[in-house]
Amino acid sequence: MARTSEPMNEVAVWPALAQYWHPVAYAHEVTDKPVPLTLLGEEIIVCRLGKEVQAFADLCVHRGTPLSLGWIEGEEIICAYHGWAYNREGKCTRIPSIPAEHPIPKRACLTRYPARERYGIVWVCLSDEPRAPVPEYPAYEDANYHIVLRDRGLWKCSAARGIENFIDLGHFSWIHESILGTRDLPLTPEMHIERRGEELRFYCDCVPDRIHPVAHRRNYRLARPFSIYNWKEQEGADRQEVLVFLCTPHTEKECTWFFLIARNYDPDADKGEGEGQENLYKLILEQDQAIVERQRPEALPLDLREELHVKGPDAIALEYRRFLAELGVDVA
Repeated sequence: MARTSEPMNEVAVWPALAQYWHPVAYAHEVTDKPVPLTLLGEEIIVCRLGKEVQAFADLCVHRGTPLSLGWIEGEEIICAYHGWAYNREGKCTRIPSIPAEHPIPKRACLTRYPARERYGIVWVCLSDEPRAPVPEYPAYEDANYHIVLRDRGLWKCSAARGIENFIDLGHFSWIHESILGTRDLPLTPEMHIERRGEELRFYCDCVPDRIHPVAHRRNYRLARPFSIYNWKEQEGADRQEVLVFLCTPHTEKECTWFFLIARNYDPDADKGEGEGQENLYKLILEQDQAIVERQRPEALPLDLREELHVKGPDAIALEYRRFLAELGVDVA
């Protein structure tokens, strides 16, 4: 893409992001009613026809009525305006206002998108040819781990701003003081970074904090565009807490985050673990929200000249911005 005088941000790569899988709902939320949502500016629905999740454009081809106003009958979705019925392939099977023997127009089909379930999450891709598979979260398919938290929330910020905040350790001592850091120790740990295909992988060694009261290593796998798999390791202990943080890009100014925690151990209250930790994580997200919703511009700049960066603390943010920019934006 040629360079322009306009500031370049994450919205510039939305056409490429349409080729990725995006989380849109928890599987248990998709039942017998169409669920409407916005993905990369497109109005879509997810629903369950039979036992399988399906995704369609939220638009009946007849008179442009939102399908989200309709309902499910058996394995078909019914438009609320004229009762047109569509099957799981998106093909119209019934038009009540014409005789049964009358042929249904071949064009009477919905725009259908690939959809699937994994980790208890419904994923949708706006392209028939996904650029990469659904990210891998090994702990969430391992019987030795149990999920202790599934949460979600709406932030008035872009998805990339939300993801960048999660990997920014420089704010721990300020926004999350006494939980993840202290202001007498504001230096960020050294990050070790590598690229592996569609992932940024990095780790750092951290001092004890309120959630993890012993020294530990934080490991990250950031799958493009908006997926983080984060686990903590303690030297000499086979104990891992694994976090998943995802963002769904609705618009330039709005995203939904999904947050999951899994552990392969039972917390020990005597060591400051366990009870109350999930509430601490929720507090951390509330503290983050107060910041990310006030960042300007709302969409993450991908031209590295648009914001000031500091060598060291901003290393991961810089790599992430380059990672997104490679999808089609010509930056320095």
